[in-house]
Amino acid sequence: MRVPGMMTALAALALPMGAQAQTPPDAATLKAIESKVPPQSWYPEGYYDVRIAAEAQVAESPRPKKDLIFDWGDGSGKRYDIVDCGAEYYTDAADYEPAMLRYAQDAVDISRIRSELEQLGYPLAVYAEPLAALERARVEAAARLSDRDVRIMASLEMPGEDEPFPDEGGDFEHSPESVFIEAVEAARKRLAPKLPMVVSEGGCGAGEGAPVIVRTSPPGGEVLLANAFAFKVCTRKKADPWDRFACKWNEIETGVEKPLSGRYVYQVKWPDGTVRKGTREIIAGPDGDPASTVTFRKTGS
Repeated sequence: MRVPGMMTALAALALPMGAQAQTPPDAATLKAIESKVPPQSWYPEGYYDVRIAAEAQVAESPRPKKDLIFDWGDGSGKRYDIVDCGAEYYTDAADYEPAMLRYAQDAVDISRIRSELEQLGYPLAVYAEPLAALERARVEAAARLSDRDVRIMASLEMPGEDEPFPDEGGDFEHSPESVFIEAVEAARKRLAPKLPMVVSEGGCGAGEGAPVIVRTSPPGGEVLLANAFAFKVCTRKKADPWDRFACKWNEIETGVEKPLSGRYVYQVKWPDGTVRKGTREIIAGPDGDPASTVTFRKTGS
């Protein structure tokens, strides 16, 4: 279920800022995902590229299997929650193209749930049809939103003083998520009763996180960052996504506090012509903490 502001506010994590260099997937790698996630006749224009990018994004940073199943000790036993409050909802919404802005959270949620159910060994017969129905309901609801509602839900605009927040489908009991849980549980009990219950219990808040300072070693490097999710969508559409004018690249002033948190593709160029490219995970500290520093190095990691 959508949480107001989640597309632009990553849940504040009490973790040190980390960074890991990786090579982002190329167009052929993204194309290969289509065999697992074929297009559907009801997909609206622009959604399929977002969904394929979401599958790749989820695959890059999956939740550890040990964190997927929990037991509160309340007698209900082990269960898998389709809501992940620690999930990243790809925070640079201002850099998203219209289709990505409208469908990003839905595509990520569906991709993550599909991947996690597969990882946990739930048979396709348990979840494939209910998940397709959930995806369709979520996507069609997103398609009906006005452009202004989409921007309000992404926290790019604020509702007026007497303007209600866009309706997100009413209470959980009548939501597509509730229908999904009911269908999956009925099938699980029949086909795989030893597997954990599938539930939707998470209630998530959001936080902006502490600022980040970007530096280069040695100094003097020009730093360009692109939201990693948006970069994948652009890779599906552009011949050279590394072209700073083809995709949405942001030049980052070094030594200055910036609100950065999430997964980024980077290219850093030093005055001697050396260029380093890759993907970095930037995890900001909790709100109120001092700024953290991430350094892009000319050599080494």
